Amino acid sequence: MKRKKLLTAGVLLLLFLCCGIFLLPRLQRTSAETADEAFERFTHTLFLDEISSDALTLHYTFSEPERFGITDVPSAFRLYSRDSSDATAACLENTRQALSAFSREELSDSKRLTYDILSYQLEKQAALLDFPYYEEIFSPTLGTQAQLPILLAEYAFRTEQDIENYLSLLSTIDAYYESLMDYEREKAEAGLFMSDETAEAVIAQCRAFLSNPGEHFLLSTFEERIDSADFLSEEKAKKYLDSNRTVFFGHVIPAYELLIGGLTDLKGSGQNPGGLCHYPQGADYYEALVASVTGSGRTMEEILLLIEEQLDTDLETVAYLVNQNPELIETLSRQTEALEPQVILKTLEQRIGDQFPSAPSVSCQVKYVDASLEKSLSPAFYLAPPLDRMNEHVIYINPAAHYDNLSLFTTLAHEGWPGHLYQAVYENSCGLDPVRKLFSCGGYVEGWATYVEWLSYAYALPDPETAELLSANGAISLGLHARADLGIHYEGWSLEDTESFFAGYGVTNPDTVYQIYQAVLQDPGNYLKYYLGAAEILKLKEQASAALSDDFVLKDFHTFFLSMGPAPFPVIADYLEEWLSARTARTAASPTASLPGRGASDSSSQSREIRSLWLFEA
Repeated sequence: MKRKKLLTAGVLLLLFLCCGIFLLPRLQRTSAETADEAFERFTHTLFLDEISSDALTLHYTFSEPERFGITDVPSAFRLYSRDSSDATAACLENTRQALSAFSREELSDSKRLTYDILSYQLEKQAALLDFPYYEEIFSPTLGTQAQLPILLAEYAFRTEQDIENYLSLLSTIDAYYESLMDYEREKAEAGLFMSDETAEAVIAQCRAFLSNPGEHFLLSTFEERIDSADFLSEEKAKKYLDSNRTVFFGHVIPAYELLIGGLTDLKGSGQNPGGLCHYPQGADYYEALVASVTGSGRTMEEILLLIEEQLDTDLETVAYLVNQNPELIETLSRQTEALEPQVILKTLEQRIGDQFPSAPSVSCQVKYVDASLEKSLSPAFYLAPPLDRMNEHVIYINPAAHYDNLSLFTTLAHEGWPGHLYQAVYENSCGLDPVRKLFSCGGYVEGWATYVEWLSYAYALPDPETAELLSANGAISLGLHARADLGIHYEGWSLEDTESFFAGYGVTNPDTVYQIYQAVLQDPGNYLKYYLGAAEILKLKEQASAALSDDFVLKDFHTFFLSMGPAPFPVIADYLEEWLSARTARTAASPTASLPGRGASDSSSQSREIRSLWLFEA
């Protein structure tokens, strides 16, 4: 099970907050400024300096950067070097010092929230810098080589300057990849290079990208964008088409050939075929990585406990449903109405109104992953639009996922309404500080999309018991992957250990478990963004329900959570306490009612008997 993901240009940034070293002298508060005014100037400068230092990130953040005071638009990839990497720690520390110069107590509520998020995220980013060369930038699914082609294919041509910038950017891709290969060589020297299996997977992916270059999708999508550029004369359009072919064959093809050659040369230098904890500082790095990508704020032991508690909850749900209706398994059906993706998105938008706050209706294109990328990219992903073009959303579906009607429906709930697309639109309507865009808050974003994906079974299926059963099944499947993530990278599970773990849940096909094992090895912490994020949301909802009792309204909780915007869960938890205090001023709290039958003596054994019958069919 490859997990779906939110695709943004920011995933391509190897360095972070390069502008931080300049912030202290530029952003000292003047006597005429209020605390809020000085803080807003700080975050505004930080945001604009950072996004304007990277050409692709800037293009995907603003369609018209000049309207925001950015006139010097870069047109090349930001190259990696050891010197620039060494400077990152100093830059980050300067940014943290600039932030600490503000008094949190003097800030307004909205500015205080931004302060709290920045403080938390900068601390987690700084912790990762203690582990040079542990990050893997060429992982098979989430690596730069896999995601960059999609971002290039979706690079919008709104003006002639956009076309010029794109071609200039494309002409530096081989230099960019060469700089990233320098990073990989340094990783190898440090004894931290990827395993042979991972290297071979990336090499195979690059070879697939180079297949049939004469009809490559980067050529065809460029031609489509040029055809739509009605501001071009026929002569100029032809000139740009010729220039693109020259750049493509002169720089893009060599860039991927360079990766193939470089990774082939380094194959065999990897010293660890297992999880991160087998490296000298691997367990500590994994802990810092999980803290950064999930925003959970829990210790590793607490995370493990939460995962196992959520797994038990879903298994008990299954046990209760089957115990109440033994025929449910025999009559279980995933059949639902066959609908086109656009119809599904519109249906979801209409059906969520009772449980979610309203958001502006927007247009969304649904596209399909090119055949050359099918084996490596996620089953589906959402591509966020620029902040000043919030009506241009794109969802990609990977045909290799072989969706049935139900899985297509729930996938589009994850990517569209009420998932990524809806969350992005609602967030934009809240007027949050743009500086928060510098941080991905993966646990919040992917956790939300996973949480609503589980809810969406009820929107797709007429029978509530079937919907609840299949939703719990999907949650269990993801939960086992998340548990394996911890087992492999933090506890040191071998392939045999992983096989034994999954066999306990009825998954005994060695090829299936091997694929899971490799997927977890190649992208540590990835499954935790989804599952742990969703589990954290459920904990917050449980807390709100317990405090408000009969006054709990799901739509109100969703409104609170979405209005916070992407944030670490400890920050959200603090603000939830304030929100609940205001809500419970007139009402006494009462404990949350648990699902009927949760404490039944036969639940655990019953769930173990049935889970092997249908687990992973979803």
